[in-house]
Amino acid sequence: MNDNTDFHLLKSLKNKAFLMGISLWLIATFFYFLFVHKGLNVSPIAIDGLNSLLTIYMPVLVLAVFLLLYLTRKREEVNWAELYAVKKSSAKKEAWLSLIYLIITQLILGAGFNMGLHFPGTDIYSTGSHSQVDVWVWAITYTIIYTILPLIWLKRRGFSLKKLFGSFKWIRDLWIIIVYWAIDFFGPILVGSADFFGGISVSQYAQGVPLGILVNSLGAGLPVVVMMHIIFIPRIAVLLESRLLVVLFGGLFYSIFSLFDQGVDYSTLSTGLTSFTYIIMTQTLVGMGKATFTVVTGNPFIHFITLHIISARVPFDTRMYIEIFKLK
Repeated sequence: MNDNTDFHLLKSLKNKAFLMGISLWLIATFFYFLFVHKGLNVSPIAIDGLNSLLTIYMPVLVLAVFLLLYLTRKREEVNWAELYAVKKSSAKKEAWLSLIYLIITQLILGAGFNMGLHFPGTDIYSTGSHSQVDVWVWAITYTIIYTILPLIWLKRRGFSLKKLFGSFKWIRDLWIIIVYWAIDFFGPILVGSADFFGGISVSQYAQGVPLGILVNSLGAGLPVVVMMHIIFIPRIAVLLESRLLVVLFGGLFYSIFSLFDQGVDYSTLSTGLTSFTYIIMTQTLVGMGKATFTVVTGNPFIHFITLHIISARVPFDTRMYIEIFKLK
């Protein structure tokens, strides 16, 4: 690691913003285990949190954050201001606005309509429990609120998708895409957390995989790309000197996006507390992994392939979409 990287890392660890961010994660983690120890009712998503943290989420932190930051430590800094049309004078205000917008809309969609970042919201899917209409309502709603409206806002501030696409270095980043896609795609299958193989025909795979990618792109993938990777990350990146700081706050931002994921339960105080603290504890680490791909490449679509829609969501969701859309 070069001297400049060492300096920024040391400075990050002493930075008040870093201490605040890591404290939020540590507090949520502490209280999750305290609630479990005290015997509070645990929501379905938060069962066996220690095992999940150690076997799933800590490896994400090590491999997708620390290892990738180290392997790309000599890369030139991304020109966030130029590529993402960010003005340093207004970056802080716009970052806060994006966070407030996300919190308000998540509370409305999640608490009011049971819509989360991933279908079917807080519900645990079972055969026949949800319809095709449910899928499209979710996908279209999230597309409008988190993709179309934010892109209109960005365009008025001089942001150009064409200019951004022209800056991508796909060949340089190909090794990142291949290695991390393979880990995130095959990992859930190998550990048995995704039911992807068996009982599905070739025809169903041929229809279900692209259909799942399409609806998940509309409802989850593109909203995260736009809100987190095109709006939030570039704005905090022009304000902070350290990549690690940007990654940390990107992770916390993503955890807000995940508050109404499948299996959370806010119907009682006890399950609500275990749901909230579990999501912050685990999804901050996932979000840090996603943020790292953008921070080291400048490409907000890399994580879409390596740690989201085209990787783990395929084995997780294909069977569900085959059943919902009755694919033969």
